[in-house]
Amino acid sequence: MDGFRRRDFLGATGAAAGLALAGCLDRVPVLGAGAAPSVGPVPASATAFVTADVAALLDSGPLRDLLDDAVPATDIDGLAELVADRTGIDPRETRRAIGFATPADGVAGTVVDADWSRSELVSAIESQANAPTEATVEGRPGYAFEGVGLTVSTLEDGRHVAGIGGGVRAIVATAAGSNGAVRPAVRRAYGRVPAGPVRFAIDATATGERTTDAITRDLPRFSRDVIDSIRFVAGSLSTVDGRPRVVLHVTGDDGTGARQLKEYAEAIPVLISQRVDDETIERALGEADITRDGTRVTITLEGSETIRPLVRAVFERALFAVFSVTGLSVEDLLA
Repeated sequence: MDGFRRRDFLGATGAAAGLALAGCLDRVPVLGAGAAPSVGPVPASATAFVTADVAALLDSGPLRDLLDDAVPATDIDGLAELVADRTGIDPRETRRAIGFATPADGVAGTVVDADWSRSELVSAIESQANAPTEATVEGRPGYAFEGVGLTVSTLEDGRHVAGIGGGVRAIVATAAGSNGAVRPAVRRAYGRVPAGPVRFAIDATATGERTTDAITRDLPRFSRDVIDSIRFVAGSLSTVDGRPRVVLHVTGDDGTGARQLKEYAEAIPVLISQRVDDETIERALGEADITRDGTRVTITLEGSETIRPLVRAVFERALFAVFSVTGLSVEDLLA
């Protein structure tokens, strides 16, 4: 492939240097015996998960401003109204959401705490896809949209569950206690970044050979060794003193690995300038504060101007992923 596409850049730098809202944490022995935070019904098979306090993100403030600026051709309210007109449900009624993925197995799922009824959610998806068939998922009633490979159900507490490739089954079983939850070491990685409306963690030790090959395909050869040294990945989006902040932890499995990670992170802006025709992203990464403490590298970005291009790129990728499941493109929605 010639050069980088923006969406590929996010995945590559995120896994390689923690600069796409990702970072790494210590090896398990370094994490200590502290209690791992609860993250909800994230199954043990998950290699990545994210939690979002949507209500907090939608409150007025610097993070809401970032989101408004990230929506193509409109703002959050405009997008929500368009979605409501097309589907009958308003995404602003979402309070919290949890998502997980195991890309190597084609499995992903999400838990959504929102004011919609199950019939409203099913009707919303049906308006953009084929009619579903009724299904039973781990004893819970559900619906399967076979044309798009999507299944939806609800947990006993009323939260909605949607997923592909067995994601719903894994979430429902985890919530019921019949399936193991994501391991404590990954949850500790999640808990060590600053609290904020968005937090995530990635189990880099579970990265498959094919995923690593895809990540390193367009990067320098030494990137392979750097990626192989990563253990866990975690990061958060929050505010400090009224300014948006992204904090990323990148840790090698030993001091040598950490030094390589820090050197790689510091070199990212130069590499990007050679491969990505996007001066805003290059400038944002160039303004990152990068430090190392033992095996951990911490990358901090602060301020709207610094963070905005990264939030916009991630938001656009998220919109693409969400709408592509139902066959509805962002361009069609905004047309």
